[in-house]
Amino acid sequence: MAEERLEEIREARLEARRQLLEAGLPPYPAEVRRTHTLREVHDAFAKLLKDNPSLMVLGRVTSMRKHGAVVFLDLTDASGTLQLQVTRGEVESEIFDRLELLDTGDWIQAVGKAVKTQRGVKTLLVQAWHIVSKAIRPLPSQWYGLRDHEKRYREREVDLLLNPEVRRTFEMRSNIIRWVREFMHTEGYTEVETPVLSHQAGGAAARPFQTHHNALNMPLYLRIATEIHLKRLLVDGFEKVFELGVRFRNEGMDRQHNPEFTMLESQWAYADYEDLMDFTEEALYRLTTELLGTSEVTWQGKALSFQRPFTRVRYVDVVSKRIGVDILKEKNTDVYVKIFEKEKLPLPEVTTYYQLVDELYKELIRPTLIQPTIVYDYPAEMVPLAKRSLTDPRIAEKFQTLAAGMELNNCYTELNDPVLQREAFEEQMKARAAGDSEAQEIDEEYLRAMEYGIPPNAGWSLGIDRVVMLLTDSPSIRDVILFPLLKPDND
Repeated sequence: MAEERLEEIREARLEARRQLLEAGLPPYPAEVRRTHTLREVHDAFAKLLKDNPSLMVLGRVTSMRKHGAVVFLDLTDASGTLQLQVTRGEVESEIFDRLELLDTGDWIQAVGKAVKTQRGVKTLLVQAWHIVSKAIRPLPSQWYGLRDHEKRYREREVDLLLNPEVRRTFEMRSNIIRWVREFMHTEGYTEVETPVLSHQAGGAAARPFQTHHNALNMPLYLRIATEIHLKRLLVDGFEKVFELGVRFRNEGMDRQHNPEFTMLESQWAYADYEDLMDFTEEALYRLTTELLGTSEVTWQGKALSFQRPFTRVRYVDVVSKRIGVDILKEKNTDVYVKIFEKEKLPLPEVTTYYQLVDELYKELIRPTLIQPTIVYDYPAEMVPLAKRSLTDPRIAEKFQTLAAGMELNNCYTELNDPVLQREAFEEQMKARAAGDSEAQEIDEEYLRAMEYGIPPNAGWSLGIDRVVMLLTDSPSIRDVILFPLLKPDND
């Protein structure tokens, strides 16, 4: 819509607002009521026709059709749409003439009785109506769809209004979050809340967002993970705890990454990563079958099956085989730099051994893992918070679950020896000094808690956004976050 035309419409609607105020009809009243949702009117229509009660409904006017002395309106609320009929003679002239101040997009309250038109359309014959929210800006006559994704994300309220499939995506997201919470509770977990702000960001290899607390005059960080706090609760005797909420990571943005995202993290005392492999298969199988009615999912043309058991492969084996180097023996970074050159891949910002190996995995192997797959046993250097294997201390007892080339979760047997944990943190500090800004710092509060004694335990996480992507066939993480981060619109 041309800017000049848009401004003309806005001015006309502002004039209508002014006239309503002059007539003593507030266009934004503080109190509104209804007796029925529009779905309830449809469902009980036969009884409403018979009993002939007075009905009161609320909703947005989505279309208007004028036929002389009869005006038909389509009214929409969250439950559905209903036709309204306003007829001169059935209402006072003042009420009918007030339709001149009504525009599509306005929210109204209407009182009337159920009737059927000659064509058999369920209708509310209006006896009285008034505006409860005047829309100053007109809704677009057509939406941008695939032509302008950013416009859809920036004006999500319009996107949801005009695209029913987008609304269904977020209804499914709500169902998934509710299901996951209920599943964790039935599995004996206690839901807890841990700080969003902390003086030290830990629990994952990621760059944090930094802010400042004025009263305390100290820097603070938005959390990148809740793992550390959850494990501290195990010291107190909790055996199963979880938190589902937003995490923040100051990282790049693409189809799978948004700096603000939703994740579930949990800790399970007396369990190890093998227990959580079975737990993961059970959770994802039941999630898909109970919400979709099937374990078969199609995502962007790829057929995925969450039928148990999932394929399981060792990280150290698949990476070593693909690049032709035993990654547990070879730690010389020059060897891996040459592989990047051979594969014509750009080097990561940090070129430590484990960063190079993991980047090769992400570029060469992860995209090939289409069916749900558990990838386990990583080089110990990659996971400073994980326990090493008793049979091979070079290996950390960690796994991730992949589907359609996306990581859905990250799990491992937790390190609970405070002496070894301090040594692992010290190695991370060396990496930070060498330029790895994502390496973890020494966390003295956590080490102090560990010295009181943390029982053997295993951590389990689930990326909610990516699960929603898979179950709604959404190509981008921005499609499943209501208001994804965007640059300011300076136009």
